[in-house]
Amino acid sequence: MQPRIIRSRRWILQALCASAATTGCSLISPPLEEPPGWFRPPEPRRPVVFVHGAFGARLKNRATGVEIWPAGLGELVTSSFDVLAVPLDPESGEAVPDDVVAFDLFENAGMVEFYGALVTMLVQAGGYRRETPGTPVDDDLPRLYACLYDWRRDLSRAARGLDALIEQVRADYGRPDLQVDVVAHSSGGLLVRYYLLHGARTLDQLRGPAPDFAGITKVNRVIAIGTPELGMTRSAAALAEGEPILLNRIHAEVLATAECPFQLLPQGDDAWLVDAAGRPIAADSCDIGVWREYRMSVFGRSVRDRVRADAGSRSEGRARLELLERGFAARLSNARRFRDALRVAPVPARVPYFSVGGDCRPTQARLLIEETAGRLHARTGPEDVHSPSPSLDYAALLFEEGDGMVTRASVEVRPDWPLVRGSIPVPAESWRSRNFVCASHNQLVVNADCQRAVLRALMADVSI
Repeated sequence: MQPRIIRSRRWILQALCASAATTGCSLISPPLEEPPGWFRPPEPRRPVVFVHGAFGARLKNRATGVEIWPAGLGELVTSSFDVLAVPLDPESGEAVPDDVVAFDLFENAGMVEFYGALVTMLVQAGGYRRETPGTPVDDDLPRLYACLYDWRRDLSRAARGLDALIEQVRADYGRPDLQVDVVAHSSGGLLVRYYLLHGARTLDQLRGPAPDFAGITKVNRVIAIGTPELGMTRSAAALAEGEPILLNRIHAEVLATAECPFQLLPQGDDAWLVDAAGRPIAADSCDIGVWREYRMSVFGRSVRDRVRADAGSRSEGRARLELLERGFAARLSNARRFRDALRVAPVPARVPYFSVGGDCRPTQARLLIEETAGRLHARTGPEDVHSPSPSLDYAALLFEEGDGMVTRASVEVRPDWPLVRGSIPVPAESWRSRNFVCASHNQLVVNADCQRAVLRALMADVSI
């Protein structure tokens, strides 16, 4: 079974544009600034909790007060981003705590727009008041809260923070039975799904993947924007060769210390790797043997050479690589448990689920494994293939429609590529709507059509 043929030249050009657009740059489609005539939400109105995605919160060192992400537009262009590396236990390679905390949404940096447009829309068009948790609510104006978390870390621990926020909102409203509406972007949607199934229990606290559905009693509805329901191959590409940020890049060895990128790896049994002939490779993204065999990320030559070069001596370079390898194995094991916890059951129908995604950008769906000079290499784009075959359309092979980061197939849980094993369970049986707009991943929250879809979901009758 071959993927559908797409005009390669057009898709390659769009892919180049998408690599910049997915960093969040937006100069078009201003946010809604007044309520649409049809917006008549039910009364009394519930508070909204917004859950951001990866890179979506500003981070600082709690001890020094120094902001480490994003700091400013200049730093985005010139920084080495080494400060984002998570410290690792020297014996196990497990991530250990540090002084980094999330303190605000990443709303914008210069002309780079992230969540500021969505907040503006919810305030001006939605009629919400942005509120700080811990402030008593003494009027009928609906409040908007932001669930902030360190996006480098384990999403199950962030779910514990979401639970604490909801409990604080209940206390602020003086209503211990209050349910909130949740709007989530990107990986924030996976965080919310985990919360609905497992509540405040972290992965370490689960006796098994079986859910207790503790979160569903506190959530009225969920609106997921650009959520990778089946994970995203783009995360695998980032771990393999780094994450582009404007004209800069976060190196793979920095991302390999974080936990969240591993939890975003392809979750289904659909093919995310293909060989040089375009045939699907049966490979579990959470199997360290796959990464080692195909020399990706900390097992890749360029990454290993850079780590050695940055080390003070040969012995220090060897020790650092060994630590990164141990840590890589630990985070893949954590990601497997997270994947199992998400796929163990659908979201119960009592929590209506609305979804908005993008479907007009070329989006990484597969990586190609090519052997060159006796070494295996992972290729992310048609231009990277060393010995291309004239019979293969590499753009069609490696990319699908999506938002530049998350494929439409992942949002819909409907892979276009043949499965290599079994079948993929639908994560939610309570979907009320799925809307798709033409926008890149971080422009979804800026896109007026997406914002209208969010408002429609907020006013929808969700009675069971």
